[in-house]
Amino acid sequence: MHTIFLDGSAAADPEIGDRLTHLADAGHRLVLVAPADHPAAGLPAWTAHVATLPSPAPRGSWFLTADPGACGDRLPGLRTVLIGPRESALRPTRCDGTARDLRDAVLEILTADAMS
Repeated sequence: MHTIFLDGSAAADPEIGDRLTHLADAGHRLVLVAPADHPAAGLPAWTAHVATLPSPAPRGSWFLTADPGACGDRLPGLRTVLIGPRESALRPTRCDGTARDLRDAVLEILTADAMS
């Protein structure tokens, strides 16, 4: 399936373990992008843990973040989803999509898989 990178800012959902289970059960590779001491680092769902996004990212991968600044530069082959509301600043975010919460982001990925 796909590699899904989850930024540490998006890994604060209290139900993150349940949300990740849906993606792991669908065969996705889950990678936490955060410092080694991040509170979510100990979850068993992670395939890997990295400090920064790889460049280039694997083609067809996803990046979920709650930080609008993390969507800045687009990487080829990486679909970005901002979790939570966009800032009302003049500078637009460059995420490919938005999701209300981690649950909605997971549903977006699973729906995209079902459609392809």
